[in-house]
Amino acid sequence: MTLLSASELSPDDPAFDISDDADVKALLRAEETHFWHRARNRYIRRKLGELGAASRSRVLELGCGAGCVAADLCRAGYEVTGVDGHRSLIDVAVARAPTARFLCRDLRRGVPDLRGETFDVVCMFDVIEHLDDPKKAIEDALGWLAPGGHLVGTVPALMALWSGIDEHAGHKTRYSSRTLRDVLASVRGASIVEIAPFFRSLVPLMWAQRRLVGKRGDAAGAVQNLTVPRWPVNSALFSMVTLEHRMATVLDKAPIPGASLWFALSRG
Repeated sequence: MTLLSASELSPDDPAFDISDDADVKALLRAEETHFWHRARNRYIRRKLGELGAASRSRVLELGCGAGCVAADLCRAGYEVTGVDGHRSLIDVAVARAPTARFLCRDLRRGVPDLRGETFDVVCMFDVIEHLDDPKKAIEDALGWLAPGGHLVGTVPALMALWSGIDEHAGHKTRYSSRTLRDVLASVRGASIVEIAPFFRSLVPLMWAQRRLVGKRGDAAGAVQNLTVPRWPVNSALFSMVTLEHRMATVLDKAPIPGASLWFALSRG
């Protein structure tokens, strides 16, 4: 794969400017060690394996941010291309995943660099909750999907967990299985493979935290949300959600909601 150095990346579109440096620094620290990011990466790898996307599969991650997932997938042997509109985050992604290809592009304007390319997996991890028109974004993303491939993603779940943290993050909603299914079912040229809740064990903790935060949506509240717990707590929570994910087959038989939802589509 061709590595794009920071000097070869296009400038940011003004719409993608990140003005809160504290937010960015907190996010980057969290992505390295926070149990939530580590557990989500592991969950994503497992779900890709279940879909038959083996190592060496070509993966396109739209909205890749600072490359937290992309770097993890590269270490697992996937061939990753990441696209994001935040120049400061792409610079970090380039350093984190030197074997990947990254493009700093405004996805609303298309990605001419990828014209004619297709991928085994197209990913949108915690992306569509930021969009006014998620249906169109998903339909556009399907254009890069190879025959037999899958479009996958994650979203925050449960409006009962809504707080100022979501507002500060630019979320339009937190999905339920039903509202997510409604969006995915409306996508032309795609069939729903699965919608699965995860981070079920975190729902009570997050509900309590969000009640304490309330409508507070300032930078300080966001940074607090991203603060990595002390080592014993961080380790214990990672073990807890790892066990939950291993028990997914059993848990899926009961209507137990999760703080996040995973989805997968195939081309219809």
